[in-house]
Amino acid sequence: MIGSNRVKRGGSWNNKPRNLRCANRNRNNPDNRNNNLGFRLLSTGYSVDF
Repeated sequence: MIGSNRVKRGGSWNNKPRNLRCANRNRNNPDNRNNNLGFRLLSTGYSVDF
């Protein structure tokens, strides 16, 4: 592996509109920490029968 940066995919609520796409790529140092880095959960709707 050449270089020491890691790829960050997608955007955050506080990014510019051009960076919000899930196809957006950026780079950070491996030890970078930020409160807007993480992952998103998605759930499809479902019904529960009682």
